[in-house]
Amino acid sequence: MGSKIAQTWTLWRAASSGEDWTLWQQARNGHGPSAVAVVRRLTPQAYSLAMQLLRRNEDAQDVVQESFLRLWNSRASEAVGAQLSTFFNTIVINRCKSHLIRRYELSAEPDALVEMADARQEVGHVSDVESEAWSPAQLHAALSRLPARQRIALAMWAYADADVREIARTLEIEVNAAHQLLYRAKVNLRAVLKGST
Repeated sequence: MGSKIAQTWTLWRAASSGEDWTLWQQARNGHGPSAVAVVRRLTPQAYSLAMQLLRRNEDAQDVVQESFLRLWNSRASEAVGAQLSTFFNTIVINRCKSHLIRRYELSAEPDALVEMADARQEVGHVSDVESEAWSPAQLHAALSRLPARQRIALAMWAYADADVREIARTLEIEVNAAHQLLYRAKVNLRAVLKGST
C-alpha cells in the first residue's frame, strides 16, 4: 500500500511507552486509578478496531470488555517486548475472530471465501490506484465494507504489526493464502476508498 495509507494507519496507533506497562502492573495489583488510566488509554482504539471488524456496537463493546478481562489475567512475559497497546489490540483481534466464528462469518472454507470475494468485487491492480491521505472516518467506513477475513487480516497487519505468517496462523490458513488474502484486502480497501473520494 502507499506510504500515505501507512502514515494514516500510524496516526491511528496509540503512542505507548513503558509507563503503560507500569500502570498495567499497578492495576493488576489493585490500584484503581491505574486501572482507570489503562482503560482510558486503550479503549478508544480497541473499540474502533472491534467496530471495524464486527460492525455491531454491542458486539464491539462485548469484545472490548472480554479483552480487558484477558489483559488483566495475562502475564507480562506473554507480551515479549510489545507495547501494551499492540499486545491489547492482538487480544481484541483474537476475540473478534472468535466472535465472528460464533456468528458463522468465518466458518466457510477459505477457497469458497476467495471465490465469493472475487465474484463480489472486480478490482484493478494496486499500482493503478493513486495514493491519497484518508481520514480515520473514511478508513473506518471503507473497512466496514470489506469481508470479515479481509478486515481481520488488515487489522492484524495495521494494528498488531503482524506479518503474513502470524496472519496465517491466526486464521488457520496456509501462508500463501494469507499473503493473497492480505493483498486482496489492501486492493479492495484501496478500491473502496477510491470510490468514496
